[in-house]
Amino acid sequence: MIKLKYLLGFLFMFVCLILKAQNSPPEITAIGNQDYCNNTPISIVTSVSITDSDVADTTLDEISIQISEGYVQNADVLALTGSHPNITWTFRIDEGRLVMAGPATFAEFEAAILAVEFSTTQTVFTSDRRFSINLGNANYLPSTQHYYFYVSSPGITWQNARAAAASQTYFGLQGYLATLTTEEESQLAGEQSAGTGWIGASDEAVEGQWRWVTGPEAGTQFWQGGVTGTPVNGEFSFWNNNEPNNLGDEDYAHITAPGIGLPGSWNDLEPTGNPDPSNPYHPQGYLVEFGGLPGDPDINLSASTTLRMPRLEAMNSQACELEQITLSVITNTDDVIWYSDAGLTNTVNSGETYTTVLSNTTTFFVSGSFSGCSEELVETITVTINPLPDANDINIQQCDDASADGISVFELNAFSGLIANGSTTNVVEYFEDSALTTPINALSYINQVNNQIVYARVLNQSTGCLSVAEVTLSVALPSNEIYELDVCDDEEEDGLTDFDLALLNDEILMGLPPTAQVTYFESFDDALLNDNPLAINYTNTTPENQTIFVRITDGIACLGINEVNLIVNPLPELLPDEIVTYCLDTFPSKIILDSGIVNDIPNNFYYNWSNGETTIQIQVNEPGSYWVDVTEVDGCTNRRNIEVVPSSIAEFDSIDVIDAVENNTVTVEVSGEGDYEFSLISENGPYQDSNIFENVNSGIQTVFVRDKNGCGVVSESFPVIGFPKFFTPNGDANNDFWTIDGFNEEFLANSTVQIFNRHGKLLTVLSAQNPFWDGRYNGRDMPSDDYWFSVSLQDGRRFTKHFALKR
Repeated sequence: MIKLKYLLGFLFMFVCLILKAQNSPPEITAIGNQDYCNNTPISIVTSVSITDSDVADTTLDEISIQISEGYVQNADVLALTGSHPNITWTFRIDEGRLVMAGPATFAEFEAAILAVEFSTTQTVFTSDRRFSINLGNANYLPSTQHYYFYVSSPGITWQNARAAAASQTYFGLQGYLATLTTEEESQLAGEQSAGTGWIGASDEAVEGQWRWVTGPEAGTQFWQGGVTGTPVNGEFSFWNNNEPNNLGDEDYAHITAPGIGLPGSWNDLEPTGNPDPSNPYHPQGYLVEFGGLPGDPDINLSASTTLRMPRLEAMNSQACELEQITLSVITNTDDVIWYSDAGLTNTVNSGETYTTVLSNTTTFFVSGSFSGCSEELVETITVTINPLPDANDINIQQCDDASADGISVFELNAFSGLIANGSTTNVVEYFEDSALTTPINALSYINQVNNQIVYARVLNQSTGCLSVAEVTLSVALPSNEIYELDVCDDEEEDGLTDFDLALLNDEILMGLPPTAQVTYFESFDDALLNDNPLAINYTNTTPENQTIFVRITDGIACLGINEVNLIVNPLPELLPDEIVTYCLDTFPSKIILDSGIVNDIPNNFYYNWSNGETTIQIQVNEPGSYWVDVTEVDGCTNRRNIEVVPSSIAEFDSIDVIDAVENNTVTVEVSGEGDYEFSLISENGPYQDSNIFENVNSGIQTVFVRDKNGCGVVSESFPVIGFPKFFTPNGDANNDFWTIDGFNEEFLANSTVQIFNRHGKLLTVLSAQNPFWDGRYNGRDMPSDDYWFSVSLQDGRRFTKHFALKR
C-alpha cells in the first residue's frame, strides 16, 4: 500500500512536470474531412503537419488520437498501419483512443498519423466520427476546444480534488474541476473515468440547487430538485437512475464507477465519498478540464478531422387506396435510388422523395451511398395501402308533410348504416355539394327540391380514408286514406284502454308490395322523421277518441303516412258492484239479484249470469259471489259483481252482571252469522257496537241485540242488584219503603235479605214474596239510625252493607 502511494505521488508529479515542461508548445494542423464507405478502412487524415517555433525542438514523446465524438465501443477501431520503427502504439478500447509513443521526430509522427486507419463493424450509423489528434497525453474535444485529464487519486475528497485541479496548468491553460455541459463532454469524461471521479458541481449552498462551481460556468444552475427534479433553462445533465437522492448529506457530484447504472452518468456523494476502498462509491480520482478561462493563451496542440458516416433513414408509411402519396428518406449520401425489388434491379425513382399512387400495400427498397463508394446502405419502406370505406349510393323516399309540396324533413342519420354498408365505426357526414364544403344537419334536413341529390362522406377514422356517396332525396305525396280501430273500454271505464294496432296491418297493407311494413306514431312529425315508434300494444293517451299516424315503408322508402282513429266504445252503464245480505233464518226463501242497468232499457241487452241464467234478474237463497255480464247487441260487455253474504238473528250465550257496586257493569255475549249492535233502551235504540254497558241502573233491565244486516232483533231481561242508601218512612208516600232493586220472584225467587239494627238484632227478613220493609218492628216505628242488611242470592253470592233510616 505504501509503494502504491509513492507510485501515485510520482505519477502526479510526473504529470505536472509534463504540463509545465514546454513554454512554447508545438502546433499541429491536419486536413481530412472525408466520406466513409461501408466496410472499408480509411485514413483519418489526408495531410498533417507538426511544427515548432523553436527550431531545435523536432521530436515528441507521445501523440494520442481519440475518437472524440460518435465513438461506438467494441465496434470502432483505430489502427496504425505500416512500419514505424521508433513508434509503438496501443488502442485503448475503453477510451476510444490510440496512443503512439516515441520518442520520434515530427516527420516520423506525421507519417504515422497518415497511416492511422479507422474501421468499424457498425453498419447503421446515427452520428459522424470526429477525431482529435493531440500532441501530448491530454484528451481534446473539438466541439469545446478544451483539454481533459483524468487524474487517479484514490480516497481524495471533493475539496482536495477541486484544489488539485486548480493547481494544474497545461501549456499555460489553467486547470479546474471539469464542468460537463454537453453530451460530448459527458461521453468523453465517462470514457476516461476508471472509477468514481469528482466533477465541479455541488448543491452545498442551497439544497436541491445544483450549480457548476468551477471553470467558466461557475455559478450556473443546471438542475433543480432531487430524483424528480428538472433541468434549469434547458441546461445539460446526466444523472444516474434515481439520482441525485441526497442520501445523508450528499452535496457533491461525481462520475459513477463503470458498471454502476448508466455508463458515465452522475451521482451525488458526501465530500469524502464512501470510506471503504472496495466500495464502488469510494473516490478514485478527479477530472481536470483546461480551456475557456480568462487569460488562457491560444495554443494549437490538437487538430481534428471529421469522417462523415453514411446515414439513410426511412420510415414506413400508409395511404389510402389510389391516393397520391409522397415518400421521403433522410440521408447525407449523394446517390439515392428507389427499387421495387429486394435484388435492386428494377429502378422506380431516384432522389430523396418519391411521389406515386398505389392500390395495394407495397415495399420499396431504397439505397444510398457516397460518390465513389461501392457499398450501399439499403433501407425498406413499406407503404400500407388502406382500402377506401364502402359508400353506397341510395335513394331515400320520404313522405311529404301536410303542405304536399314535395318538400319534407329527412333524418339522414337513420340511413348512415345503409350508406356505410353496415359499418358501425366509420363516420358518415352529409353535404349539399359534391365539393363537401356545405355541411348538412343530418338530424333534420329539409330538402330544397324533390329528388334533390346530396352527398355522404364516409370516413374511416382509423386510416383517414374516405369515400363519397350520392344520396337522392325523394318525397312521396300524402294519402287521404283514414283508418279506424275501435275497442271496448276496460273495467276502469276512463276512456283509456289497450289497442292491438296489428289488427289494422292487413287492411293497411292490402295491395302493397309484400315487403312493405307499417309503423305507428303518436304525431305526424314523429312519423315523418321516423322517431319514437309506438309499440304494437298501445294504450291511448286521449280518452275515448285519439288520432295517431301510420307510416308505410318498403325498405328505406316511405310510401305514405295515414291517420288512424282510435275509438274507445263505452261499456253498458251498470249500478256499482254491491254486497247484499241473505238472512239464514229465512231459508229457503229467496232474494232478488238485479243486473243493474242504468239509463237504458234492460231488454236492449244480453245477460249471462255466473250461475248460467240469462235473465235480467235472478233469485238466490245461498250466500256466494255472483256476477252478470251485460252485453250490448253487437257491442261491448260490462260485468257487475254481487257478493251475497250470510247473516242471522243473534242468539244469547250469556249476560254477565257486576252489580251492587258504584259502577254496575253488564257484558252481553251472543253468537250468530250477523254483525250485531246492542241497546239497553228499547228495540228502536239507540244502539252501540260494544257489548259492554257501564253505570247500569239497578233493577230489572232488558238488553236488545239487533243484526246490522237487517235480519232482526232479540231481547232478554235480567236483574241488576242495587239498594237505596236511605229511606224516609214518614207516610208521605215518598220513599216510605226500603227494598233491594231487581229483587222479584222471576229472577231472585230463592234469595233473602236480613235487616239488623246497629246492635245486631234481626228486625225483618225480606224475600221475593215480601220484598219491602216499612221501618217498623213488632208494630213500632224504628228510630232514625244506620241499619245493616245481609243478602243471600240464589246464585250463591253474599254481601253485607248498611243504609240509613231518617224520620
